Amino acid sequence: MQVFTFDFVPYGKDLTGRLKYPVGRENYESEVAAKTYENHVEQFQLMEEVGFDGICLNEHHGSPYSLDNSPNVFLAYVAAKTKRIKLAMAGNLLPLHGHPLRVAEELAMLDNLTRGRLIAGFVRGIPREYLALNIPLREGRPRFEEALDVILKAWTHDLLNHDGQFYHYKDVDMWPRPYQSPHPPVWVGAIGPEPTRNVAKRPGVTLCSTFQPTVAIKKQLQLFRDACAEFGRPCSANDILIARHVFVAESQKEAEKLCKTHFEYYFHQLLGKVNNAAIQRILDMNPELTFDSVKTPYPYDVTPMEKMRDDGFVLVGMPDWVYQDLMA
Repeated sequence: MQVFTFDFVPYGKDLTGRLKYPVGRENYESEVAAKTYENHVEQFQLMEEVGFDGICLNEHHGSPYSLDNSPNVFLAYVAAKTKRIKLAMAGNLLPLHGHPLRVAEELAMLDNLTRGRLIAGFVRGIPREYLALNIPLREGRPRFEEALDVILKAWTHDLLNHDGQFYHYKDVDMWPRPYQSPHPPVWVGAIGPEPTRNVAKRPGVTLCSTFQPTVAIKKQLQLFRDACAEFGRPCSANDILIARHVFVAESQKEAEKLCKTHFEYYFHQLLGKVNNAAIQRILDMNPELTFDSVKTPYPYDVTPMEKMRDDGFVLVGMPDWVYQDLMA
């Protein structure tokens, strides 16, 4: 088993009472943002020192929930500040990129610059992200699948030729090629049944089951294994990544006390308030959708920490207890 840190790089100042959508430039301070990046890079360096296998970053737009607008840019900087640790993306929001070929080129560059430390991760993104770049939400899934096809073709074919619904390329000879052969490991984030089956159809692609309660993870992994068997694809532990929110301390009481304040700000305020404020804009932009189709799959914006702990969404406690829960 390998252990990565998954970092959203949230803005390093408490904005309780000021969180809406848009949050507003008046709430932004350049020095706070600069210090946020500095602090997280120092954490990544410490994680390499103490033995983490990798750093995982993803892409978000237009919110203090995450200052990582481009994991490609940030990981290029982190690569120069570290030596061994794997650099993973979970990942680039493919439907929001105008040219997936550009994504393929940037990742190939980073793979060479790090001599193979890169893990290439791709996701569709939460509905709010589509507001920032004015992409209809209904196009998210087809754009994602086609963009991933383009990237894998660009990495593995002598010449890239593609004539699809959204992207068109003719006789592109991509330079540089990835350092790893045939390309970096590919991770794809998925939650629902259809996206999970789509990952199972792609041999060698790792399923990322991100931030769900235990019962949902078990259901999804069974679906994934069944789909792999249906498509004739072998499936092992190396084909699955599970993300968990973890907080440890020397006692259960101390862990829950320390975690609660940060937990409530992160889920109820920083994530919940901004997402909920954006939903009406999402529905206005996508009139064919309903509230149920764009709401979060788990009500983390109103669920107490104790309930999310019991559901396995967040693991809080002494290291031994958290370890046992992870193994289960």
